[in-house]
Amino acid sequence: MSQTREEREAAARVRMAELAAKFVARTTGEVATMRTQLLKLAAGDPEALIELRHLAHRACGTGATLGFEALADCAQRVEQLAEAQAPDAAGAAEAVDQLGKALDALDAELTRIKEK
Repeated sequence: MSQTREEREAAARVRMAELAAKFVARTTGEVATMRTQLLKLAAGDPEALIELRHLAHRACGTGATLGFEALADCAQRVEQLAEAQAPDAAGAAEAVDQLGKALDALDAELTRIKEK
């Protein structure tokens, strides 16, 4: 028996809600990982920028795809800041501060989404 259009649309909405919930859970863990990477960056580890950028890029793309535009914008800011840092500037206080503030904004938006 084939599904009606309404049934297919309802099933798609359920699936999107499931994907959104998985994204929020995954991103919550990844924000914690980004904070760990920020601590490594503050300690002078330039490799931390790679992981920070990667996780932010992923949150940005998936967030935008799922309709979390504000979260995607926050993640894009983290990504841009990570990309703008020269590897030899690891541990620079200003870079760490800017990235920390951008992560705070990302985390706040994630919390806002979870509270809906």
